[in-house]
Amino acid sequence: MSGVGFLLIAVVVSLVGSIIVWIRNRKPTHFMSSVDDFQREMDALSTPPVPSTPPRPVRPVQDADKRRLGGR
Repeated sequence: MSGVGFLLIAVVVSLVGSIIVWIRNRKPTHFMSSVDDFQREMDALSTPPVPSTPPRPVRPVQDADKRRLGGR
């Protein structure tokens, strides 16, 4: 095999690999792709939702507590 044949095989393999990489990494072109991009950016900028926790129950005031606090 001559040097030119080896060079031709290397160029063909390089072109096929480049085309595969280009096809896999191109931006999507369907009509909702720009909306999806915008929604993804808005989700990244938003704060995470705060889980709602039920309020802690208030302990009722006992008679001993009332006397200690000066109540009747």
